[in-house]
Amino acid sequence: MRKSMQNGIEIFSSFLKENKRTVLVLLGVFIFGDILFVNISSDFIIFSVLLLYVIFIKIFKIQSGTTFLVCAVLLTIMAVSYLSSFASIRTEKAAVWFILFLVVGAIQGWKE
Repeated sequence: MRKSMQNGIEIFSSFLKENKRTVLVLLGVFIFGDILFVNISSDFIIFSVLLLYVIFIKIFKIQSGTTFLVCAVLLTIMAVSYLSSFASIRTEKAAVWFILFLVVGAIQGWKE
């Protein structure tokens, strides 16, 4: 049982490594979809996706510069949302995602 579970984890990990770009794009699409189309805010969703991203940092060896690039994109989305609709749900959600990714990037940069 333990051996088959370990094999399953290895197969899943190799699948993720082979499809790194697709997995990260899907994660990004999910985040931007959450900001732009979902009108409620769920801490469970936010922290689940953030935990998934931290796991991907370990699996894919993502550098802190990439995380800060995501922060820059989120900051741009937040600014455009603020200019178009002032303090809306979208602006708040973009700010939450920005702050959380900024914290992850700072911790990641500190550990590098």
